[in-house]
Amino acid sequence: MRIKTTLLVAVLLISLSPSSVNGSADQSATKKYTVTMKKAHLPTAPNNGTDDYRCFLLDPKVNEDSVIRTIQFIPQRKNFVHHAIIFRVTDADIPQAVGADKNGTGWPCFGGSGLGNMLSSFVSTPWISSWAPGRGKDISPAGYGTPFKKGERFVLQVHYNLLAANGGKIQTDQSKIVMEAVPAKGTKVKQLHVELFPAPVELACPANMTGPLCDRKQSLIDLASRTSKMSAFESAGINILCGQDPFKPVPSLTSRCDKVITSNFTIIAAAAHMHLLGRTLSLTLNPGTASEKMILDVKNYNFDDQSGTVLKTPVKVQAGDTIRVTCTFDPTIRQKLPELKNLPPRYITWGEGSSDEMCLGVISATK
Repeated sequence: MRIKTTLLVAVLLISLSPSSVNGSADQSATKKYTVTMKKAHLPTAPNNGTDDYRCFLLDPKVNEDSVIRTIQFIPQRKNFVHHAIIFRVTDADIPQAVGADKNGTGWPCFGGSGLGNMLSSFVSTPWISSWAPGRGKDISPAGYGTPFKKGERFVLQVHYNLLAANGGKIQTDQSKIVMEAVPAKGTKVKQLHVELFPAPVELACPANMTGPLCDRKQSLIDLASRTSKMSAFESAGINILCGQDPFKPVPSLTSRCDKVITSNFTIIAAAAHMHLLGRTLSLTLNPGTASEKMILDVKNYNFDDQSGTVLKTPVKVQAGDTIRVTCTFDPTIRQKLPELKNLPPRYITWGEGSSDEMCLGVISATK
């Protein structure tokens, strides 16, 4: 259960919501909230790593129960901010968050917000939005939004990719969040929730590449050292969730996982998330059956444009259905990209660092 819960909050990742127009919410009632990191942060990576995951507690000072219509993360240092995730902190986790934040300095948070416990964190500090290169304002589909109660706060997780710093120079960052919301009382806006679909990543070194980290065990030890110990367990956990042997996985350029759905919902939008070696990603409902339906088909993945796609026709999903995520990768790209080509060859698994990989489909749905 710990692996599964950590996986749910460890991403990602991505923005699901398209740049559509607010349809049913009253524009005149919309309020704008802007909140900036209390203190500037100088990113540093642990154990000679190249990635810094840092969480910060931000208070937008919302004084009434509301529904978020738009939200935007605005990075001060676009060149080395790899991605950001915005979590909503409920009353259950606010005291812990205040203590961890230490009046604005934040806390290290590989794998999620770092709040709550292994069973509760995704409920008490849910993920509500994210930013990646190419994204702007995260606008909910017309008629939909995310709840935000009076007095709740944000945890902003920022992933700093030190490999991408201009000329290797690391500067302090003091990014901000801008949110637009309408009062919950009287609104007809429907609430959205997120469903995640991960698949294992097992990429062996290309035939012409050798080195100590081409050994999977050594690569996982290195992953734990430069990110967190939980990262190595996540890799094994995803293999288990997807019915693969975590101790003897088969390397492949294609990642795939089937997830049996346990509740009814309707898919409104979908998005793909991989890192720099990803080529394609698809989400398929009930593959290989008469009711098979393509939810999302990204044929030329571009890390610099991870915008979500609103489905032309919402897709209804019922308990017992299966959704399959499939990704393809090209490890030879690693030898060509400026950010990666000077790094030693390695066996690549699921991991949160810029030089690791992910295969993650994300949907935005309503009940």
